[in-house]
Amino acid sequence: MTRKEYNDTVKLWADDVYRFSVHCCSDSEMAKDGVQEAFAALWEQREQVSVEKGKSFLLAVAHNWTISQLRHRKVHEDNADALKGDTVAEPDMAFDLRDALQKAAARLPEIQRSALMLKDVEGFNCREIGEILHLTESQVTVYLFRARVSMRKTLIALGYDNNK
Repeated sequence: MTRKEYNDTVKLWADDVYRFSVHCCSDSEMAKDGVQEAFAALWEQREQVSVEKGKSFLLAVAHNWTISQLRHRKVHEDNADALKGDTVAEPDMAFDLRDALQKAAARLPEIQRSALMLKDVEGFNCREIGEILHLTESQVTVYLFRARVSMRKTLIALGYDNNK
């Protein structure tokens, strides 16, 4: 990848990588850092990454970096909670469907949430999602199925049942 191709890739995919990162972590500042890390990694690997694989590479790096940061943050939060000994009260359950969907998605394991976001929000097919998340196509299908079942159960528990 030449410098011009790299710059074109930045212009073309920066918004998509940022949007995906925000979906992964729900933190705009962390998402910005993830985008920077992804483009820095692309620059370092520009000789090995083709222009056609640029977006997949960027999304994979952003995803992996975000997961790493979230795990790091969770460890620190768990340690802080253990030191406090306090329990955190559940938030008020009276919120709109969008908040319910976000809450249900937040309860999913990272890999399921990422697969679901790539499929339903970003519009990737299962093969492309597999390339981004380093999974087989059948694994992606299973994760999507499990994510949707879990989302449905959570939404029903929150009072959003479309069968009523």
